[in-house]
This record gives sequence, C-alpha cells and structure tokens, in this order.
Amino acid sequence: MRTLLMFVAASSLLLVGAAHAEIGWAGNAFPNHGAQITPTQDQFVVAQVYKAGVTDQAGQGADLQATLLYTVDDGVEMAVVMTYNTDIGNNDEYIGFIPQDHLVGAAFVDVTVVFDDLSDGTTLEIAGDQAGNPPPLRYQVVDVTPVDVAVTFTLCMSGEPFTGAPCVVGSAPEIGEWGEGVLMDQVDGDLWEVTITFAAGSNPAVEYKYKKNDCTEWEDAGNRPLTLPTDGATTVILAPDSYSDLPMGCGLGDNLDHAVEICFQVCLEGVENSGAVCVTGNLPQLTEWGRGLEMVELGPDLYQACLVFEPGQAIPLEIQYKFRKDGCETWEGIDGNRIHVLDGDAPDEVTLTHAWEDGDSTCDPVATAPHSWSSVKDLYR
Repeated sequence: MRTLLMFVAASSLLLVGAAHAEIGWAGNAFPNHGAQITPTQDQFVVAQVYKAGVTDQAGQGADLQATLLYTVDDGVEMAVVMTYNTDIGNNDEYIGFIPQDHLVGAAFVDVTVVFDDLSDGTTLEIAGDQAGNPPPLRYQVVDVTPVDVAVTFTLCMSGEPFTGAPCVVGSAPEIGEWGEGVLMDQVDGDLWEVTITFAAGSNPAVEYKYKKNDCTEWEDAGNRPLTLPTDGATTVILAPDSYSDLPMGCGLGDNLDHAVEICFQVCLEGVENSGAVCVTGNLPQLTEWGRGLEMVELGPDLYQACLVFEPGQAIPLEIQYKFRKDGCETWEGIDGNRIHVLDGDAPDEVTLTHAWEDGDSTCDPVATAPHSWSSVKDLYR
C-alpha cells in the first residue's frame, strides 16, 4: 500500500510539473530573413512555439500568447497581437499581420516574435526563422505600387499628319508590353487623351511611346519614362506630350506671333551635278527625309527653297535638314544633320546658306524680288 501511495504521489507531482512547465522553445518564423515583400496588402508573419503538455495536445494550447514586434526603417517598434493559426506537429503556430499602410514607402522592416506564458508570467523570444537566422528578421520592401494607379496620358498631334487614332504602348502589361497599345480618345482637334489603370503590385518604373494611324506607326522619339507612385496615390495626370517631341501645339505651348519665311540655300559651285537639287528634313514640308523639296536655281550654281511658318506655329521648332543633288538622288556626305531652331525671336525672313558638303564652293549672292506671303507660298511650298 505504501508503494502504491508513493507512486500516486509521484505521478501527481509529474502532472503538476508539466502543467507549470515553462515554454520550451519558439521559432520557425516565416518569411525568412532577407525575404522581399511587397506593400500591396497586409504582410503575414507566422511563428511556432512548443510547451510540453500544452502545445502537443490538439488545438490551441492554454495560456499562451504571441506578439509580433516590428520596426519599419529603424523607426518606433510596433506590436501586434497574433492569433492561433494551426498545429504543426507538437508545436502551435501563431500568425500576425503588419498593416499595409506601414509598409507603403518603406525600405525594410525588422521583425521578431515573443511568446508569453500567462500561467507563470515568463516570456520567450523566437530563436529564429525556418532557415535558422536569428532575430530580428529583416524583410526588404520591394518598391511596387501598393494600390491601383490611374494614369492619364495626353498627346498633342499638332504638326504631325495622321489618318487614324494614336495609342500608348510601353513596357507594362497594361500598355501592351511593347506589343498592342491602348488607343486614345480625341478630345479636340489634334488633342488626344486616355486614362489607363495600372494594377497594384506593378513595377513603378515604366517606359512608353506613342504610335499613330490606329496604332500602326511609331513616333520618332526615344522611350518616355514614367514612375508610378509608391506612396499610396491613386491618380497621376501626366503633362501633355507632343508626338515625336514636336513643338507643343494644341494651345498648350508657345506659338509664333508673326509669320516667318525660312529660305534654304546651297551652293554647288565646282560640284558635279546632273539634275534637280532638293532640301529634305524632319518636317512634313521637307518630306520627312524623303526625296525632299525641289529647289529653284537663283543664279549660277545657287539653289533655294523657302518655307513660310504662319502665326500660331508651335515653337521652339527644331528643323533638321540636308541637301540632295543629281535629281535629288545623291545625299550630301556630312556628319549629322544641319539644324536650325525656329523660335519667337526669329525675324520675318531667315536665309540659311551652305556650301555643298560644307566644302569650298562659293556663289555670288543673288537679290530676289520681294514677294507677298501668298506668292511665296505658291513658289516654294
């Protein structure tokens, strides 16, 4: 009998000891240290705890509490009470969430988890993550859009001939990933506009361009950069673009307040030539690097063609041009294009005189009779 009583007493002591045992272990946090997270939603963190006789039973073990502690960009430590998630073997797993608005605009967040044993007032910090990294666990916040962002594109087609609607096309899926673009809506005359929503989680670094004629012909311009906001802003209204970076028209930029006649002259003295001479360039009036505008011979070996730019022309206007001879077949062999910038300070008449290929050709100046604006247009446009 005495032996039986001693066995019962010892068993009772073991049970009491198990009920009041301290937390034995905590860890297996996830995500692991170094994980890249996005500020597109609340970020979960899980961690496990083991206490003999408590967590090795089915369901949530009694008298255990978990707290998620986190610090954003070395700021103030914040605390979130975690909730029981599930059993993992003999462990209980708890889950907590870092609020999305605390991640927006952040570079990183440092995390740890502390378990409290409410039965005896003891605490235990996690040993580390599932890869064995000790706390604090640092998560890198990837710079993406945390919310949907509606971007308004505005395009002025002034100075560019077109026969169909322009479109926006670029690097993001929403604008075709350089494939099929998004057609724009005509606002008024040469002014077009479209609003496109970029989904939360998008790469904020976007490049785009425009195509005309129902999205079939690319503009002559480099890729345009767009940085989507990562601070939670939901709308972006871009400054208007001009097609092929032409001077901004559509009543949005500066304009000539007077008519300007620009005459292009080339001297072919001493240069072999077998036919018509032309000036070609980047403007539609100069055939956009086509055959060119045929020139008239003012005097021996001196050729000229003139353009008139009316009041209202968008400025500054960069005019790029070269000359062609031999029936407008042979290009002059100079490095780069000739450039003249038309701006608001231009006089009423501008004459640009060059020797063929910037050589030694010299031609005597030839006086030209004055013309009315309408006769100049008839002669040279």
